[in-house]
Amino acid sequence: MRIKILFAVLLFTFVFGNLPARAQWNPLNPVTDFKQQQDGVQFTRKSGVIKLQVCSDSMVRVIFSPASTIPNLKNQVVIKNQWPSVPFTVQSSDKDITLTTDALKVAVTRKDGSVDFYDLSGNKLFEQTEATLTPVVVNGENTYHSELYSKLWGSYEGFYGLGQHQAGVWNYRGEEVDLSQDNTNISIPFFLSSNGYGLFWNNTSRSRFNNRFLNALYLSSEVADAMDYYFIYGPAFDKIIAGYRELTGAPPLFGKWAYGFWQCKNKYNTQAEIEGIAQKYRDLHIPADNIVQDWFWWNIMGEPRFDKSRYPDPKGMFDKLHADHFHVMISVWPSFRPGSETYDDMARKGFFVAKSVTPGFHPAGQAIYDAFNPAARKYYWSLMDNGLFKLGADAWWLDTDEPETEDRETNILVNNKVFPGSGARYANTFPLLHTTGVYEGQRAETDQKRVFILSRSAFAGAQRNAVTVWSGDINADWVFLKKQIPAGLNYSLSGLPYWTTDTGGFVTGNPDDPKYRELFVRWFQFSTFNPILRVHGTRVPDQNELWSYGPQAEKILVNFDTLRYRLLPYIYSLAWMTTSQAYTPMRALVMDFRTDTRAANIGDQFMYGPALMVNPVTEPAVNSRQVYLPDSQWYDFWSGVSFRGPQTVSAAAPLDRIPLFVRAGSIVSLGPKMEWSTQMPEDPIELRVYRGADGDFTLYEDENDNYNYEKGVYATIPFHWDEARQSLTIGARKRTFPGMLQSRTFQIVFVGENHGVGIAASDRPDKIVQYSGSEITIKP
Repeated sequence: MRIKILFAVLLFTFVFGNLPARAQWNPLNPVTDFKQQQDGVQFTRKSGVIKLQVCSDSMVRVIFSPASTIPNLKNQVVIKNQWPSVPFTVQSSDKDITLTTDALKVAVTRKDGSVDFYDLSGNKLFEQTEATLTPVVVNGENTYHSELYSKLWGSYEGFYGLGQHQAGVWNYRGEEVDLSQDNTNISIPFFLSSNGYGLFWNNTSRSRFNNRFLNALYLSSEVADAMDYYFIYGPAFDKIIAGYRELTGAPPLFGKWAYGFWQCKNKYNTQAEIEGIAQKYRDLHIPADNIVQDWFWWNIMGEPRFDKSRYPDPKGMFDKLHADHFHVMISVWPSFRPGSETYDDMARKGFFVAKSVTPGFHPAGQAIYDAFNPAARKYYWSLMDNGLFKLGADAWWLDTDEPETEDRETNILVNNKVFPGSGARYANTFPLLHTTGVYEGQRAETDQKRVFILSRSAFAGAQRNAVTVWSGDINADWVFLKKQIPAGLNYSLSGLPYWTTDTGGFVTGNPDDPKYRELFVRWFQFSTFNPILRVHGTRVPDQNELWSYGPQAEKILVNFDTLRYRLLPYIYSLAWMTTSQAYTPMRALVMDFRTDTRAANIGDQFMYGPALMVNPVTEPAVNSRQVYLPDSQWYDFWSGVSFRGPQTVSAAAPLDRIPLFVRAGSIVSLGPKMEWSTQMPEDPIELRVYRGADGDFTLYEDENDNYNYEKGVYATIPFHWDEARQSLTIGARKRTFPGMLQSRTFQIVFVGENHGVGIAASDRPDKIVQYSGSEITIKP
């Protein structure tokens, strides 16, 4: 048997390993000369030039230009264009020219200009086998169609990221993905490989990732002046994502309230209704921080004035909701209907991209504004500022910002002009520029309220605009619940950390139907461990509050809502890690177990932070599910029973429980029960210590809702568990902020079977310590 396997391997190597590197239908484009430069190497080819720009020891930018020089390729996506000098060496042979940094080797083959990337041990990571730029005319512009071909024979890598897509696919090996914005599909031209690298395809037009044939990867774009991409080596996925965010920007912190519960439906219709719902949450003591006013609160779309027949006192509404400790998010569209002074003024100023022709759901003449025009963005923000922000609005729901183009497949930008030129060139970036205008507008207005944007679409860089996306107008069924998990995980792996979904699906659910109640409960359990917890959707009858699903479901929903609030010290600390350390809170298993082939191919389990493994139930009428535990010790959150991975277990999943496991070495901070995020100081904090491995966690605190943290106004408390010494160290507090607790109580629980388990605080903590900022060491 061994001889047969060896023969098969040798045959594969002989037949496929020696295939010509290039396709047979294009002429060779050899390297004729090269020149070392301060920041890399430029290669002259028979046709065009290639530039390898060394951005860091683990990031190399590759530009292929059809001209004899490298064009200026700055865009509004990449915000870091100047890099410090990085040591590298260049070696030349008859075969190739090799650039070597402290982390990478990049070899350019003389005979054909192919570009190969290796780690320092000589393992091939990625191969740019061929690059072509074909002259085309797109939307009246003379440009190029760019295409990269990468030969994958012999590679077993998986591909992840590319934004959010709804085919239910987790690993994109063997798949094709159109990178074009659409409702429920968010296109980010960035993918990661289980080989330990990422590739950011720096192009803003409609593009494609094509790996339909397993052994060939094609990356292509509709409009290009040159081929331009960044190769980022990890091999840890966190390091790759850190590289992407260094290029495109870091996500700011949201106000603490944003990490609590968001109540929403399609839609509240009156001021009295939305005020009454908020009041009932407080009367029933159900935790909630946010309530949302969906569309058609206006007189006419595009003019931010409340319909006074239904909202007689908008300022009074905001004031009352704030007094009840609710933050308010308002739905705002990028569309403008004719019949208002605003519409006429924007038309005169040339602020519209296009207008609809035939009446349908929207009237003829409805226009999309030009978010690419800086003056139009400022105008748009001024409408929101004067009509909503100054009244008290706290957050922005930027709906339909792909932008939505009903009844046609082609994005409306593709065959229209925008402020910089052809819309086809910028077709994927409308949501980036749209959110940029709102983010920069609010930041210029005040530094006392953090920006929160909920957007239906996004592009690379949108994370720097305080954007959370939701997964769009999805169906309310088990099929789409299951699809949301890989959709959210791939989106998170695309470098944008904040994602949520319409819990229960957008269309359509019946809260009185027992089968739909089960679906809603399972979906809410999953959403509890999303970066943002939010319910929304169209319901018949028209109710979508946590009490709408009957007493049994309400009890379960409120319990998970309570767990979310107890976890806020942990969640807010993850948020700080996301802002300051390029962390990703919703983590596919491949992020932490990349070399475990089985873990790398699981798309329906994930880590929420370093501690919690979440295993959603996506089938009806079941009371258990199979859970794969990678190589570590794991604790059942509900029972404290420990398991040693790697193994697959059948985890109990009655309707009131989602299988949840905690990794050994975790230190999980849980606060007291609260009805909103800042109801009281987070004291005492229960520290659950899951023994079995060394572990660290840092508790982060600040003033909750301003930008003083950017000036260093915050505090951190480090925790360390030493497994060998069986000791927990609460380190010295660093920094301070106004209102900080000078002294606090930690209730320490060393988790074991039926001890320190479930949602409620332990009534038998192992140690209770008073902490005033100095280091303390505790033993069980």
